[in-house]
Amino acid sequence: MKNAEDLRNLVKSVRDRSFPYEKREPAERNWHQYDQAQADEIADILETIRDVVNIASSRIKEEKRGVGRPPVATSDIVKVMLMQAYFGMPNRVARGFLRLFGEKLGISSEFSYKTIERGYEPDRTKKLLDEVHRIMNETGNSMENIFSTDGTGDPNNMKVNYESKRSQQRIEKEKNKDKDKRESDAFPHTKGKHDFQYSSFSVGVHTKMIAGLYTTDDHSIGELSMFPDIMRQTVYC
Repeated sequence: MKNAEDLRNLVKSVRDRSFPYEKREPAERNWHQYDQAQADEIADILETIRDVVNIASSRIKEEKRGVGRPPVATSDIVKVMLMQAYFGMPNRVARGFLRLFGEKLGISSEFSYKTIERGYEPDRTKKLLDEVHRIMNETGNSMENIFSTDGTGDPNNMKVNYESKRSQQRIEKEKNKDKDKRESDAFPHTKGKHDFQYSSFSVGVHTKMIAGLYTTDDHSIGELSMFPDIMRQTVYC
């Protein structure tokens, strides 16, 4: 594409369903492999988390702390966080799952849910999580040739719902389409300055793995402005 305007026009044609899609033949499914994958999924996911985090940890040297009680290894915290994301559970429940699956994850000692909570502080785990992301792309998306992009918003407040705000934005845009012909890609937002954490990403169509990610709480930018950086990550994944 020549410029951002071309991208905006492409997105507009997809949204108004004028883009010329070519229908694909439905893929055949090996039901034996499908059934086996369903049965082994949880064990496979936990083993993958263990192995990938161990590799990522070996590439990154953890900073040594001063005197006092030895800290919980960042790699152990990240393993629990990834398990937590897979099952979709709060910190306290994740603490219980650590008791249940700690050995499978290669974690030798238990720790409190507050330790899991502190793992969401970027200074503690971001470096290791970024390395995990790179490894998953190296191994999972290296042979992928089709990627899909999308954007979303995660509310920072339980009273805020992204999809309802997005729906309201579309209704208002439809009402005002005769007044303003320009195609807007701005994120919806409330009066609060930090109501949503906006994210846009690319995902391998076959692998289902994230290849590129851009996230911000800045209301002044839109989804399309994130895509160049996302696509650069995707190309080099």
